[in-house]
Amino acid sequence: MSLVGSVLSSHLVAFTKFGIVGATTAAIYFLVMWIADSVLEANYIFAVSTAYLVSTIFHFVANRHFTFGATKGKHYHQAVRYLVLWLINYLITIAIVSLCVEKFLLSPYLGVCIAVIFTVITGYSLARYWVFKV
Repeated sequence: MSLVGSVLSSHLVAFTKFGIVGATTAAIYFLVMWIADSVLEANYIFAVSTAYLVSTIFHFVANRHFTFGATKGKHYHQAVRYLVLWLINYLITIAIVSLCVEKFLLSPYLGVCIAVIFTVITGYSLARYWVFKV
């Protein structure tokens, strides 16, 4: 296999793993939110916050170990960089959703779906080349 083919194959495998981690993270998010909201009958802010915290921790650990195999890097440095990545993706999401709702009069849910396209790209790129330095 050529060098280009090898690099593309490596990206495809990592991106597929990144997608699996993302889908699993979403499932964990909604499960934790449902448990906190429906089973424990907690306040919705608590439910959303707990779900976000649990799913974010899972997302970081799963990408560190499963997606990028970056367990030799310093955990603290990766965690700090991951928080920066999280903030960047959060700001991208808010900007896109606001634009969709205020400028194009679209549903915020559609805005979130559009934002995911961008945050997956930035999230994968920053995770692979900066947070976990593969």
